[in-house]
Formats: sequence, structure tokens, C-alpha cells
Amino acid sequence: MELEQLMEEYNRKLDEIIHLNKNNTFKNLPFRKSRQTTNSLLFYRITEVAFWGLVVVFMGSFVAFHLKEIHLAVSGLIIELFALIALTGSIGQIVLIRQIDYSKPVVEIRKKIESVNAHGLLFIKLLMISLPVWWVYAIVGLYLLFGIDIYPYLNPKFVTVYLTMNGVLVIPLIWFLNKLSYENLHIKWVQKTINGLTSPRTRKALHFLKEIEVFEK
Repeated sequence: MELEQLMEEYNRKLDEIIHLNKNNTFKNLPFRKSRQTTNSLLFYRITEVAFWGLVVVFMGSFVAFHLKEIHLAVSGLIIELFALIALTGSIGQIVLIRQIDYSKPVVEIRKKIESVNAHGLLFIKLLMISLPVWWVYAIVGLYLLFGIDIYPYLNPKFVTVYLTMNGVLVIPLIWFLNKLSYENLHIKWVQKTINGLTSPRTRKALHFLKEIEVFEK
């Protein structure tokens, strides 16, 4: 009788251990996947930092070398400004990724991961804000690739009118881009614009961040 009781107790404890192991395995699966995703994102962000860092250094040298040629210096400086914004954003993403603590609540972990996934919106904004000054890329690109400086061949009146029109558009464009964030997804035109411009991963991340914002309120 005593032997049977010992066997029953042993089987019960064995079942408990197996049950706990199964629960821990299933519990850790999402975090293993999240860690793998985080490592991949970290690699991409480090690559971005290296790329934009090289662009900043190169354009800084370009500007310094062409200080006497104002149109080349200004064009290079504008490109460097956009590169600096992109570089700063990528560095911020690396800092955010390194701050992810998997011992924290799931919602907090997920919020940081989705903030990293939403990073693509920054490059969409940079692309759109650079549209009014697309000519700087043409001036610098033609000069670097073919040694051609097209600025002296441009009609001065055309340049003045073009710069004036683009200058007027800058403020409305900044307002428009400032509206493009997950905080404003409740606005229909913002949601449609973001859905039309961003990738599925970025859209999913932005919508999740909006849901978290509503939940926390």
C-alpha cells in the first residue's frame, strides 16, 4: 500500500514537472521569436548608421571643398542635413532596441519593438520633404558623376520663380508631414495617406502603437 502511494506521488510530481516545462516552452516561444526579430532589426539599423555616417562625412568634405562655389556648397549642405536627420533617427533606433528588456511586461516590450518597426515612416517623410529641393540632388549628382555643373546654364528668372514657389510650399508640407503619425490615425485622411505610402510592416506597427495609446488612456 505504501509503495502504491509513493508511486502515485512520484507520477503526480512528474506530471507537474512536464506541465510546467510545456508552459514555459510555449511562454518563451514568442520571446525567442521577438529576440530573433530584434537582432535582425539591430543589424539593419547598424547598417543604416554606417551608410548615413559615410554620406555625412562625404558631403561634409564636398561642402568644405566647394565653399567658393555657393550653389554647390548649399546643395551639398542640404543633402547633408537630410543625411544627418536619417543618421540621428537610425542611432535613436539602436538605442531603443538596446533598451528592450524582456523581463518587462509584454505590452511594454511589444510597444518598443513596434516603435522600431515604425521607423520606415521617417524615411517616407524625408523623401517627401526633399521633393521641393530635388534639384540639389541633380546638381550634386551630375557634378560628381559626370563633372557637369548645370547651374550656370539655368535661367536666373526660372531659378528665382522656382525657389520662391518651393519656399512657399515648405510650411504647408511640414504641417502635412507632422500630421503623419500614429497619434493621428483617427483622422481619415491621415490613415489613408499612411496606408498608401508605407509598407505592411510599418502600417501594422503604427496601428498597434495607436491601439496601445488608446488603451493607456
